[in-house]
Amino acid sequence: MKRRLLHTDENLLLLLRQSNAQAFEEIYNRYWSKLYSQAYKRLKFRDSTEEVIQELFADLWERRAELLITSSLEAYLRTAVKYLVLNYFQREEVRHRYLAYYQQNKATETSCTEEELAFNELENVLQQHVAYLPPQSKRVYELSRQHHLTIPEIAQQLNISEKTAENHLGRALRALRSSLREYVSVFVLFIFS
Repeated sequence: MKRRLLHTDENLLLLLRQSNAQAFEEIYNRYWSKLYSQAYKRLKFRDSTEEVIQELFADLWERRAELLITSSLEAYLRTAVKYLVLNYFQREEVRHRYLAYYQQNKATETSCTEEELAFNELENVLQQHVAYLPPQSKRVYELSRQHHLTIPEIAQQLNISEKTAENHLGRALRALRSSLREYVSVFVLFIFS
C-alpha cells in the first residue's frame, strides 16, 4: 500500500511546483474520483471521461512549475474539468457534423471525391506524425486509439503504472493536436465550404 503524504492542498502545490512526484500522486489520489464523477455526469461514457481526466492530470504535471492557482486547488481542478468537458463537446460536435456530411454525400456519390482524398491525406499526415512519437508514447497511443484499450488495460499489457500510461497518452495527444492543428483547420474549412 502506498504511503500518503497527507499535506494541505497549499503544501501539495508547493511541492508539485518543485516536481515532487509524491505530491502529484497525492493530488491525483485525493481528487481523481471527485473529478471523474463530475465529468462523467456530463459525458456519460467511461472512455471519454477517462480521457478528459487523464488530460487534466497530464496538463497539471506538465505545467506544474508555472501554475498560479489563486483559488483553492479543488476549485481550480473542478473549473478545469468543466472547461475540458466543454472542449470535448465542441470537438465532438465538429466530428459529428463532418460524419453526417460525409455519410450524406457518400451515399449519393460513387466515385472518389475531393473530400475522401482530403480525409485520406489527413489520415496519412496523422500516421506520419504518430510515427515520430517517442516509442513508448507511440505504443500507448496505438493501444488506446487503434486497439481501444483503457488506461488500466494498457498499463497491464505494457507492465507500466497507470499514471505512466496516462502521461504517455497525454503527451502523445498533445503532440498530435499541436502538430495537426493547421491540417485539421484547413480540412474542416474545406469540408464545410
